[in-house]
Amino acid sequence: MKNSHDQADASLDGQLKPTRRRLLGWLVAGINLVVAGVVVGPVLGYVASPLRRKAKSEWVPVLDEAELPVGQTREASFVLRIRDGFAETDQKYSVFLHRTPDRVMAFDPACTHLGCRVKWMGDKDRYFCPCHGGVFNADGKVVSGPPPKPLEEYPVKVEDGRIWIQKKV
Repeated sequence: MKNSHDQADASLDGQLKPTRRRLLGWLVAGINLVVAGVVVGPVLGYVASPLRRKAKSEWVPVLDEAELPVGQTREASFVLRIRDGFAETDQKYSVFLHRTPDRVMAFDPACTHLGCRVKWMGDKDRYFCPCHGGVFNADGKVVSGPPPKPLEEYPVKVEDGRIWIQKKV
């Protein structure tokens, strides 16, 4: 036996009318979806931001060609203007430049083990890491110690009497 409430829910063609409870259920589900989107959206944006950001690189003049004779290694410093949001700052960088008869190489001075700054020892023709005893040859390759890979090498070009390196910013 149907009561009057069940009869009120049924329409003429047999479909159920939305009840107050069903309407409130849909409303709560919608609010939960909005809250989840507000929380999850920024988290996904943060996690995916490196994928969206394109690494920009630029060629930077670091030294006159005449200042680096063949067979020598020396450190050179340069400044790049970095834009971070609305702020612009001058960031100082340095590289080791090594010249062979065939080409010029530029190495990041950070050890590939834990990032300590390597030192060039010209009398031994080696880069030494003072933190854990890593040793690299003049071509930046690991000779001994814990570093897992060679020193990071930057692309280099010699143009108009200047040595240029390509630095990612």
